[in-house]
Amino acid sequence: MANPKCLHRYLEDAARVRPDHPAVEEPGGAKISYRDLALVSDRLRDRLHHLGVRPGDRVGIYLRKSIDSVVSIFGILKIGAAYVPVDPTAPVARNAYILGDCSVRAVVMEECFSRPFDAEIGPAGGSIRKILLNGVRAGQSLREAVARHQENDPAPAAQTALGSPGDLAYILYTSGSTGKPKGVMLSHENAMSYVEWCSGMFEPHQDDRFSSHAPFHFDLSILDIYVPIKHGATLVLIGEDFGKDPARLASLISDERTSVWYSVPSILS
Repeated sequence: MANPKCLHRYLEDAARVRPDHPAVEEPGGAKISYRDLALVSDRLRDRLHHLGVRPGDRVGIYLRKSIDSVVSIFGILKIGAAYVPVDPTAPVARNAYILGDCSVRAVVMEECFSRPFDAEIGPAGGSIRKILLNGVRAGQSLREAVARHQENDPAPAAQTALGSPGDLAYILYTSGSTGKPKGVMLSHENAMSYVEWCSGMFEPHQDDRFSSHAPFHFDLSILDIYVPIKHGATLVLIGEDFGKDPARLASLISDERTSVWYSVPSILS
């Protein structure tokens, strides 16, 4: 596929070439095609634009790892904003600090996290617009949330940002072991240089099935998400519960027929 100027163009190319192929799968059989991944992320793009999100803004992702969170990533990128993923298992105080520190304009959040987040962030959260999901369910939760907003307050279609390589794509926060977590700002060019290098090194095929072991707030996730999307392959999400249970993990690799695995060596040893 052609080399685009921004990360979300990988999805647009794949959706055009392989619309019916599974783009993302969750263990257990839930999946979303490239066509639907593109369509639902378009609807999120429209909603975010309607909420006032503009190119260069930051948008938080406060979701468990899921198809819904992958859709959210691409919807945010399509509006020209940068995504800021947080760890939903981390203390609420940490996540409130992160999303406040980078001044997110909006956040895509599971409803169960909303009230504790509001209590922690206080008045500073008053300007943050929310798109609340009733859990995460293979992209369906995000689809329903956007449709619900559309019924009450219709959002017109927005243009997908053309973007340039130097535009900010995402912010990942350090562990904060020496003090407060610090945000590392990465551009589309930063990520795409790595994705293109991985493509040349590993020569992925469109029928490959990539494991996604790393949480999305870790930089290991960049290969997981974008290399398979670039090649029209399938991304198989691996939850944290499997990573902590080697016996289940071994059978999952077999059951899900993963052909590309990327993780720290200790997981497999």
